[in-house]
Amino acid sequence: DGVADYKDQCPGTPAGVKVNQLGCPKREPIVLKGVNFAFNSAELTPPSLTILDGVAEILTKHPDVKVIIAGHTDSIGTAQYNKKLSQRRTESVRNYLISRGVNAANLTAVGFGEEKPIASNDTDEGRANNRRVELQPQE
Repeated sequence: DGVADYKDQCPGTPAGVKVNQLGCPKREPIVLKGVNFAFNSAELTPPSLTILDGVAEILTKHPDVKVIIAGHTDSIGTAQYNKKLSQRRTESVRNYLISRGVNAANLTAVGFGEEKPIASNDTDEGRANNRRVELQPQE
């Protein structure tokens, strides 16, 4: 994996797997497909609650797992507004997960606004992809 053996805390990692500085597999963010909000709001849509119920079930079964809830928007509106909106949305997700039994100390809500697009903001499809919530496992 390219990490010196004396530093490697995860020997035997298969070739081609992305690793961190300790030689362990990197924990990639998980996009919560289907977690959406009412327009211009932090109100979760009813289908989102079903998805988050599943997330809460997993996180309560693994109380040692800590995650960052990362919120992203498209570029419609001002950067400052989008950052605040994404923060409100991640706090909404965090509060819902807490209400379902997840330990609050294991959840950090961060709104990135339009800072980290994964697609072009020039098309409806691209903007839809950029409006997302991710769970980023903490190392």
